[in-house]
Amino acid sequence: MEERTWKILIVYARFGDGHYQVSKALEQQFATHPEVRFEVQLVDLFGEAHPAMDAIVRCVYASSMTWFPKTYGWSYRVTNGMTHDRPLFRWLHAFGQRKMTSLLRTIRPDAVIHTFPFLSTYAAMASADMTIPTYTVITDYDLHTRWIHPHTDGYFVATAELKTQLAGIGIRDDRIHVTGIPIRGQFLTERRSRREICVEKRLDPDQTYVLIMIGALSEPERLVASLLKKELSATLLLVAGRNAKLCRRLAKRFERETRVQVIGYAEHLEAYMSVASCIVTKAGAVTLTEAISIGVPVVVYRPIPGQERGNAEYWARKCALRMATDAASLRAAVGSAIQGADSKTPSPIGHSNASRVIVDEVLRGCGSGIRYGSAMLAGRAQSGHSRRRPMQS
Repeated sequence: MEERTWKILIVYARFGDGHYQVSKALEQQFATHPEVRFEVQLVDLFGEAHPAMDAIVRCVYASSMTWFPKTYGWSYRVTNGMTHDRPLFRWLHAFGQRKMTSLLRTIRPDAVIHTFPFLSTYAAMASADMTIPTYTVITDYDLHTRWIHPHTDGYFVATAELKTQLAGIGIRDDRIHVTGIPIRGQFLTERRSRREICVEKRLDPDQTYVLIMIGALSEPERLVASLLKKELSATLLLVAGRNAKLCRRLAKRFERETRVQVIGYAEHLEAYMSVASCIVTKAGAVTLTEAISIGVPVVVYRPIPGQERGNAEYWARKCALRMATDAASLRAAVGSAIQGADSKTPSPIGHSNASRVIVDEVLRGCGSGIRYGSAMLAGRAQSGHSRRRPMQS
């Protein structure tokens, strides 16, 4: 008898890189499952369904976080608390419905996992006359109700505090799983010596390095110039990501500065984190989780109001990072982080391998097999699986 292949559809979006990296971490875990064969498809639903609009919205999103952070923070706060049936959320969750309906009919997945809160899956299932187990991985340490839908079978959250918040708005306890945030396997297994990594990356093992995720920070040249004013016996490693224009600009601006090395996009960021005495970054939940898993001291620069501020404040309460809001406090925080680089950094809350726990739970959730059509809908309704307790207002 041919081995059963389970089909998993993971829905993400390119608003920041974190949602995609969480999706890749899950894909990686499904692919290495020792007993079950999976066929996993990742889909950037908004990008594929509305490519022109996606490019515009991503540009506006990035600009608002860089140039109008208070406005972004206000919009985050004012929409937090809205339920899925409010007009704004109904409109947002409608994006990609036609594309999602087509995917469900074509792929016929055994489960759908959301790593971004575009939740058109539920309307698409109704349109395609099918019901499928659905799961949501909340990729922040701060809860926003845009992630919540009463038909979601399971939520995977980073902390016990988030579980308490979800339970407080009416989500059943058995649907909430504290797993931590999934990160790629290399951030959990990087155990090479510092000297070995330095030789590979052509770095000086006797030098102190500060890793700066410069592509995610505002006013990059001014920030670097400010750090160079401090008498740090450290070299600044600037990761510009996929922003080739910024990479060229920084390389030209600091070409005569021996304490600056522009890396550009780093395929194996875990290696650079392992040799750094400190990392300066924005407060993306995935980057924070990766850095804290590696054990590198973290400085968050100007956390943006909204989920990033919530992420930073959560880990600041755990004494796992320092926050800086201006050039002077950044220089002081980096200096303190370097001096205390040998101190133990707390591990992420939750399981050491969130991806593995999530994969096992998804497999349990859809282990009885999936059937399609109104007969399945009726069967789930009779068994109580499709009757969701509505959120409390």
